Amino acid sequence: MSSIYANHPFQLLATPTYQLRNGEKPNEFVHAATHMALAHNLMIRALNAMYLQAPQISPEKETPFLNFAELWCRVVEHHHRTEEEIFFPMLEEMSGDKDVMNENTKQHNAFQSGLAQFTIYVRECLAHEKKFNGEELVRILDSFAAVLWQHLSDEIPTLLALEQYGERMRGFYAKFAAEVEKTQQELGVLAGAVFVIATHDVGFEGGIHTDFPPIPFAITWGLRNVAWWAHSDWWQFAPCDRQGKMRPLRTQAA
Repeated sequence: MSSIYANHPFQLLATPTYQLRNGEKPNEFVHAATHMALAHNLMIRALNAMYLQAPQISPEKETPFLNFAELWCRVVEHHHRTEEEIFFPMLEEMSGDKDVMNENTKQHNAFQSGLAQFTIYVRECLAHEKKFNGEELVRILDSFAAVLWQHLSDEIPTLLALEQYGERMRGFYAKFAAEVEKTQQELGVLAGAVFVIATHDVGFEGGIHTDFPPIPFAITWGLRNVAWWAHSDWWQFAPCDRQGKMRPLRTQAA
């Protein structure tokens, strides 16, 4: 049986930097949209990993798999709450256009109920209030994942289009990144930070994104070689190994 990787069924997003013509330098908008695409791909790879592995999870592996799934729920919720509370209002203020992110906000509302149902199911299974069933988990994912993916995809050209507002948007992404950094402790180093390591493929698009996430090498080393082991049982279901390389999923009895 050939190896299966977390690059489907939901397609990974091409980055604007990768799509530049030879010799063309990325501006602030391309840079920001590229980082957002890479962040969205973390969620998409983990989504694919859950989708493909859930039906084969054996009873003794249910708890670590569900912990991985529950963390994904928290990552997605944190990402979109940060957008709604910090990023979107900031863009509205800087652009002077109160409707600049209106469609993206509507898309948030479109998948929230499905995401909430999925989160409840995962947490009830972890609490042994419900018996885990991989097919049921996939069924719930099917109820909202396509809408979520569409939102993650559509947000990239929206960010690129901010260039139309000119000088008003100068420094917008650096300002957002500084605000987001203040909220990162919500997910924790041993969970949220390692999730990034476990879901970012350093070889993606020919390996041009090895500097993502934009953190010092010493911290990255610590996440890969120290923090990883705190929840290493969770990361066995992640799409990437400890060095950030895509690896075959556990699609046989796991």
